[in-house]
Amino acid sequence: MLALVKDFSQRGVSLREVPRPEFSPYEVTVRVQAVGICGSDLRMFHEVKPGRKTIILGHELAGEIADIGEKVHGVKPGDRVATSICIGCASCRYCRKGYFNLCDKLEEIGVTIDGGMAEYVSVPARNVHRIPKSVTLEEATLADPLACSIRGLEMVSVQKDAWVTVLGPGTIGLLAVQIAKRVLRARVIVTGTREDRLALARQFGADHVVDVNHEDPVRFILDKTDGGADFAFEATGSGKALEDAFFSTKRNGSIVAMTVHKQVQINMEPVIRNELKVYGSICYNYKEFDQALDLIGKKKVDLEPFTRHLFPLREYDTAFAFAVSRQGIKAILKP
Repeated sequence: MLALVKDFSQRGVSLREVPRPEFSPYEVTVRVQAVGICGSDLRMFHEVKPGRKTIILGHELAGEIADIGEKVHGVKPGDRVATSICIGCASCRYCRKGYFNLCDKLEEIGVTIDGGMAEYVSVPARNVHRIPKSVTLEEATLADPLACSIRGLEMVSVQKDAWVTVLGPGTIGLLAVQIAKRVLRARVIVTGTREDRLALARQFGADHVVDVNHEDPVRFILDKTDGGADFAFEATGSGKALEDAFFSTKRNGSIVAMTVHKQVQINMEPVIRNELKVYGSICYNYKEFDQALDLIGKKKVDLEPFTRHLFPLREYDTAFAFAVSRQGIKAILKP
């Protein structure tokens, strides 16, 4: 079969002919029909880390079950499914409480083990989720980032008419805007650097948008919210955006960081003086993935802007160039 392989000894990816994956008694093999290119895929695309094992990329995937292991129940060949990324050990103290995303021995599809930028992928049966009939396979690839948004928003109790700031109108941020407006009925301010993304935020219902290239986001938020937003959701990976959230959230307010920060220099004074509550949010659990599919099936979120740009797997170089240049909001490969 054809697969998009990341060799960490060099930048980029390559299309290779590889064996079709085997499957254990507790696994299913999925014939992949759509797989999104995620920000983490782009990071790995650029990464050079000799010694790291070669893998097939892709975790935002959907398709049909081709084979099932002898111990698998509840799904059958032909079922349309999407897959959640986190594979927990099922025995550590986090997995026993359902926090597979925090597993001591966490594996991630398309990140640490072979993923779905291929014609077929084998995954644990517990990681597949049936796709509602009203959901297309392309839309189902958005269940992963939507579940990330859901988890971040569920970290805190957002009330109707509360002021919510979303910093970063990328895929996760724009999906969070839609949930905050359409499901939680909050008032939303979005900050970012791209006019096209901010325009989408307005289309999705944002009450205000701030182009940080031309306007001070902290001052704008403080003015519009009478002293600070109730909640802030940081979805940029930028230390500056996280610091802006610290300075523009009300006293005793809450901030959720939904993207990965490594080493950043940041002013923590407002966190202490204003008794801010800061949460980290990573991936999601199975329940939140099912919630995402349910919201998509009930048309609670508008995914049309995310599913416009489709590329055959053989045109992966064009697809990655499109994603790297940020011409659109999402690129989806069609194996």
